[in-house]
Amino acid sequence: MSERTSPGEPGTATRRPAGRLAILATTVVAGSLIVGLWRHSPISVALVTVASVGAASIAILERRDPRLGPRPVVAAIGLLFLVAVSVAPRTSNDLWSYTIYGRMVSVYHDSPYDKLPVDFRSDPFFPRVSPRWQHRGSVYGPAFVGFAAAGTALAGDNVLADRLFFQLTAALAAAAALWLIWRRTRSTAALAWLGLHPLLGPVVVNGGHNDIAIGLAVLVAALLVRRRRSWLAGALIGFASLIKLTTLLALVGIVLWAWRRRERRVAWTASIGAAVVLVAGYLPFLRGASHVLTGADKTLTPASLFNPLGAALLGHDAWRDVPHPLAPNDTLIAIFYVSLGVVALLALATGWQAARAREAEGAIGAATGAYTVGAEYSFPWYAAWALPVLADHDPTPLAWVVWIQAAVMLAALKLPIHPSTTVLDTVLRGTITYAAPILLVVAFVVAGVGATRIGWGPTAKEPAAASALGDAGRR
Repeated sequence: MSERTSPGEPGTATRRPAGRLAILATTVVAGSLIVGLWRHSPISVALVTVASVGAASIAILERRDPRLGPRPVVAAIGLLFLVAVSVAPRTSNDLWSYTIYGRMVSVYHDSPYDKLPVDFRSDPFFPRVSPRWQHRGSVYGPAFVGFAAAGTALAGDNVLADRLFFQLTAALAAAAALWLIWRRTRSTAALAWLGLHPLLGPVVVNGGHNDIAIGLAVLVAALLVRRRRSWLAGALIGFASLIKLTTLLALVGIVLWAWRRRERRVAWTASIGAAVVLVAGYLPFLRGASHVLTGADKTLTPASLFNPLGAALLGHDAWRDVPHPLAPNDTLIAIFYVSLGVVALLALATGWQAARAREAEGAIGAATGAYTVGAEYSFPWYAAWALPVLADHDPTPLAWVVWIQAAVMLAALKLPIHPSTTVLDTVLRGTITYAAPILLVVAFVVAGVGATRIGWGPTAKEPAAASALGDAGRR
């Protein structure tokens, strides 16, 4: 038996057990089939389960006994990304909404905050936009609208070029996040934990989702905070908030961490940096953007914590079998405001507890992860905001809750659209969309508020990693 090296070193044992490689192969096959098979089917739910169990198994096994080394895991992740960009989006049509919003600027010289996709019915991409979003202005910030405008200007009317623009940029953002995680941890387990998750390649990259760009920005901001470059960290959070405003939850994590560690200057400078960039970015579009955002959807999504409550009060399961699911009503509006309070409470409570750690990653991940756990409107790709900053050689219990919740939300999204009375459908739907969300929010609270291991600091077995943004690595 060859001698093993430290988890912090890139070289591990030379032996590569067939069993572990078999798990890796099964994970890749299941993840690839998620992209290629039906959008909504019990088989797709099973594939999500197999891919999730496989990814978790590799991460846990490599943490306990590193044997594979990075090359097989990187090759597996690369294969998943290749499959993801080879076909059109399968889980979400958001990419086509990105395209039409970008074309409003690049082709028609209009604002997606003042106009709607339905105003451009003759556009060749309009039929590809989900019917739910054909009557909605852009809920994305000016930075992303500008990015989409630049991409659609380059791609023109070429459907393949437009699709690849968003898919490849998502793949690049995911690869950059994984590279930074490797630089910080030198851990194959950390790479597998994030890179093999069925959310990343089969959904985020395939769907070209901008959420991974937010996750990358949050991760870089956390690494900047390590170097006490809080102005830059805050400015980066502000810029990412010009993609989605919910990125400001990462700033909450930074402030909580700095305040608890009595580094008030970090808290103030990060906040000012974020505010300056955010105000400067939104000011020219304030009227139109504020109108769109205040009228944003107040409805329920599968596997939301509030899905059982909504079903009880409204008599239907989220937007299934509802002719106009996004139509506002008093009950949904009330649930929306209650969910905002739940998200704020979860972010503050778990972020404050995680702020005991030497580094800010835990508090930032807890605050951003609180949204996917506690919001009434949440999709699995939203977990990409928190997962990169939570990735570690030995993730905390709270990180695992966010990881599992992302898989559960993905499984819920893969359920058949229309409920049936079959035993299989009843069991799957009851477990995934009713029981699991409640159990996961309880687990999030227990793992966050009651945590005894807060992570992201040196341990007896693994020295603290040097900064991934320029400090020399230590082995």
